[in-house]
Amino acid sequence: MKIRYGVIGVGGHGRNRHLIPLTKLNDKVETIAIADVNKERCEEVSLQYKIKCYLDYMEMIEKESLDAVSIVTPTGLHSKIAIDVLNRGVNVLVDKPLGANLDEVKEVVNAARKKGLKLMVGYWSRFSPALQYGEEIVAKDLLGEPYVAYGYLVRRRGIPGIPTFIDKTFSGGRGALLDIGCYLIDNLLTLLKFRKPKSVVGKVYTKFGNKKEEVKFNWGSWDPENFSLDDYAVGLVKLEGDVSLIIEVGWAANVSHMEEKSYIRVLGDRGGIEATGHEAITDISFHSRTENFLTDTKPALRKVDIYFEMVKAFVDSVLQDKEPPVAGEESVILHSIIDGIYRSSIEDKEVKISL
Repeated sequence: MKIRYGVIGVGGHGRNRHLIPLTKLNDKVETIAIADVNKERCEEVSLQYKIKCYLDYMEMIEKESLDAVSIVTPTGLHSKIAIDVLNRGVNVLVDKPLGANLDEVKEVVNAARKKGLKLMVGYWSRFSPALQYGEEIVAKDLLGEPYVAYGYLVRRRGIPGIPTFIDKTFSGGRGALLDIGCYLIDNLLTLLKFRKPKSVVGKVYTKFGNKKEEVKFNWGSWDPENFSLDDYAVGLVKLEGDVSLIIEVGWAANVSHMEEKSYIRVLGDRGGIEATGHEAITDISFHSRTENFLTDTKPALRKVDIYFEMVKAFVDSVLQDKEPPVAGEESVILHSIIDGIYRSSIEDKEVKISL
């Protein structure tokens, strides 16, 4: 049996992270059509992959009897399109993040639940072998009881100067914390088994995007006078089980490393995990002790195509009628933290979170 598949949005991410992996799953998937508002791009990709092109995603959904779609549009459009598609009875893989805010995320999750459909969020970073090693450490209780976790994901200069990231309608009205911070928080919560947050204190900053002289150092160009998104954010989150989670994320900062860099640490009473990388962690180590010695362990990690693994996992969840590995419900916890940091920054105080 093959599932009938469509892709909504075939820009760089839509092609590279979804459409190309789908071409490697010909035994499980028949990719029927794509939809994109950019007529030239849609026709180009349609010709290249010999599939139908639609400028209106709803026309594609209504005409093609699809079983599943990938939604790879700007963040601000994710929730509306996902709900439209789910309400037509189609399973959905949504590029990260699931929505622009917690309310949107809840609406999408509820729509999928009401229809009994599969909803997966496209955190390709979840398929990193390094992160999966960390999950195994946690599953085998080698970490013990976690008590402190720290995450850092920062670019020296990397404000994405294209409308899909910085226009309020397309971006969902939020900046670095939502755009790349969601990766960092998802990685950390994965290692912490998605413990629920109890309270958050945080602050978001705009220190570079509103300065004309900074444009040349970043990615693309924009009007600094109209830039109002956060380019840096910090937060302290109290999680259930007396765990403290500290995060630091930025599109731009005066740091020593030129490239985007991620660092994660999770401390437990039996062991500790440290990892580095970017949106996806690529290197990881475990630190503990024997009866007489302190020990450091680094796994031999296999190389995988994590975009392919992500799409394959979603396709398998549809074919086998099982829960996807990156469930929409997890994003409710993730976005409660993101929303909490934005709210704490506005109100200038610690805020309680109740899920």
